[in-house]
Amino acid sequence: MSEPLDLFGNELTATVPVETGRPPVNDMDLIEKVLAVAENTGYVLVGSAERVYRLVANKTIETAPMVEADAVHQLLDSKWLTKGGTHIYTCHGHSGPGNSVLVPKATRLKARKWRSLAARPTTPNQRKVS
Repeated sequence: MSEPLDLFGNELTATVPVETGRPPVNDMDLIEKVLAVAENTGYVLVGSAERVYRLVANKTIETAPMVEADAVHQLLDSKWLTKGGTHIYTCHGHSGPGNSVLVPKATRLKARKWRSLAARPTTPNQRKVS
């Protein structure tokens, strides 16, 4: 039995949506902030639950706010961020392993494009009327 075909004759593959229990993040300002932190400072995933921590100094981390953590997981699920290697981090005097969060080159380029487009005025020749 062959796979069903789409409108263009390509085989359809069954994809199972990932149920995370988290609502999707639609706040573009938050996504841009998370991408900037991931690129400049860094995030770390700790434990089997992959709790999100923010890197604050060399191998020192602190808990990331829940909205940031949800955005990081959403970006990981959509492959805009990737899980890196395991390192030993310290948080409030406790040390343990965690995985770095990496920003792929394609994501860095897209984020820079968003930032440059956001910096442009929306209408040309805006003049103040007195």
